[in-house]
Amino acid sequence: MYLEVSYIGSACGKNRYEPTSKTILLLLARHSPELIKHLLFQYGIIVESDDDKVYDTELKNIYSVFKKNIKDVSTAENVKDEIIKKLKSENKEMTDEDISVANNFLESSIKKDCGNNNESSVIQSKMYTKGNNFMHRKNPWDQLPHWELRGFHDASHGDTVIEIKTRMKRINVRKNEYDLYQLFGYLLVMDKTKGKIVQKFQDEIFDSDTENSEEFGIIDISLDKWATKFNKFKQELYSFFETVDAICNDINYNIHDYMVNFKNVVNRSNDFPIAKIYNGVPRNVNNNYEKLIKTLF
Repeated sequence: MYLEVSYIGSACGKNRYEPTSKTILLLLARHSPELIKHLLFQYGIIVESDDDKVYDTELKNIYSVFKKNIKDVSTAENVKDEIIKKLKSENKEMTDEDISVANNFLESSIKKDCGNNNESSVIQSKMYTKGNNFMHRKNPWDQLPHWELRGFHDASHGDTVIEIKTRMKRINVRKNEYDLYQLFGYLLVMDKTKGKIVQKFQDEIFDSDTENSEEFGIIDISLDKWATKFNKFKQELYSFFETVDAICNDINYNIHDYMVNFKNVVNRSNDFPIAKIYNGVPRNVNNNYEKLIKTLF
């Protein structure tokens, strides 16, 4: 069993945008895919569809023309509107639901690609050493030999691990605990002691080595302040793995409570259904659940 470093904030309950129950279900899907697939259908979270007309391929083809040039967050909404307009002009029969699915895909994709594109510019501007070239893997605890952390780091500067975050709004330039936990994850799997979270909004890069109201500065887990937080992080992550193990040990008995919890999360987000299945093939997949659906189909 494995957990991606990028999911650590969710696993430890630090990311309000990614509930812990969602990450637990992804891991349960890896453990018992047929059971989870059956229950997703049973709870109406995914549904069968007899409509073979979807716009996934056309949408992705149109978007591919734009994706490498998305760097300015202020133009993101205009890019999305332009793509939707083009898609609708070529497919007059599109329903409101089809347009909603397309909007969901674009919002998620534009945010992700804006981050990826700006990451490269930050690395070049600050002369960091580019990462993402090696999958780091580590089992942090002898007591849990079947668990592994995995992840690609963004960059490094000497012995300092760099995690780059693109902010879509100026107000979002801030110290997020889930970002800190993700960086802690990279320090853990890479056996490093120093890291820094670098933020970018439009043309401004926030990379202070000293902590301030918006930045953590250099995070050094060999110092008492950060060592205390790092040890707390490790305890919370260990507890998360124990929780998942407890469910897996008697999954048929334990799973329904988590399915109800997950359904409530999906319902609050107005994400029903997260995918439609046509002849065994996922269509109209909600981007927020793409990894879960790819795990099952």
